[in-house]
Amino acid sequence: MRNATVGALAYEFLFEVYRKMDHDRKSGFIQSLPDQNGTQREAFYHEAMGHWEWIGGVLGQVGVLKALQQPPPPPWARPTSMPRNDFSYPVMTLAECGVADFSNFETFDNYCVAMFSFEYLHSHFMSAGGLVDLALRSPSFLNSVASRDDIFRIEGTDRVRFDQARYEEKVMTRWRGRLDNRNIRPKSSA
Repeated sequence: MRNATVGALAYEFLFEVYRKMDHDRKSGFIQSLPDQNGTQREAFYHEAMGHWEWIGGVLGQVGVLKALQQPPPPPWARPTSMPRNDFSYPVMTLAECGVADFSNFETFDNYCVAMFSFEYLHSHFMSAGGLVDLALRSPSFLNSVASRDDIFRIEGTDRVRFDQARYEEKVMTRWRGRLDNRNIRPKSSA
């Protein structure tokens, strides 16, 4: 069994966060919100879309994203007792993430949570037949993730296929069977 590291997947997720923030900036939809110290930060807004919520959750749990203060709800919104965390900001650059030490998170359960999050993201942007859209992945995806994980089949320098059957066998068997806590946790509390 070959697995990508949680660190390599975190890098891919941060790449996606920056890609979305850049798109939001170009579209005029980026928001700046205060952090815990009142400093204005450009926000990653997951828009309550699962594929961005899950990668944001993983990045928050490994310390790459921090929550921002929530803006007041629109006047038409109903009150809710559920705490919201729709906005966050990256606390490191891609270069910093690429050399960060995530070894305290490298467990199979954490890998399963991270790969579940990747599959959720991938399924949203997937090309026909399970092809990974390499135009959306980072330049290091092929070497850092695809070539190191048996869920991916490399069919050439520009073609990588996500093997759904292998994913089901490896990740979802664990997910459905013995993975009650579906959060990334440090080894000391895993």
